[in-house]
Amino acid sequence: LQRLSSTDGLTGLHNHRHFQERLREEFRRAQRYDDSLSLILLDLDYFKEINDKYGHSAGDGVLREVAAALTRGVRETDLVARYGGEEFAVLLPRTHLTGALTVAERVRRELRALRLEVSDSLQVTASLGVSSFPHRTVLTPEQLLLTADEALYQAKRDGRDRICLHPQLPVGPLGT
Repeated sequence: LQRLSSTDGLTGLHNHRHFQERLREEFRRAQRYDDSLSLILLDLDYFKEINDKYGHSAGDGVLREVAAALTRGVRETDLVARYGGEEFAVLLPRTHLTGALTVAERVRRELRALRLEVSDSLQVTASLGVSSFPHRTVLTPEQLLLTADEALYQAKRDGRDRICLHPQLPVGPLGT
């Protein structure tokens, strides 16, 4: 029952409620031990068009394949959750911003490379927002989530299929 209550029925990933609980736990742990914590929020680009063109069962299949790709692209200690609809969250404990950017780029490339049963010509892309703690503008779990969400929407505004950082976060050596 506990597993069922914390799992998304379609994708098999953790659900939104479980993600929120773990976000608070991991944030407290990072604060207490002066450790890093990063968050990637990603939203599939033009997902409505997939549902409209191929049908909702095909869209569900795409979501399942994306969930599997996300799980393959992270460490066992990371948390991948379906945040809602076609939006996903990846919580990266003990991961600095540069490491989170590396994971985000790996995930972005893996999604683009997916070959889907629906159609070989269908390409999945995603917009990703990244935020990290510690940072002067991220003092609570809610701020970590908000800054990642702002970065996600910046990626959408900038043309999709890209990774953006919260504007107040330093870019670091990887640069994007």
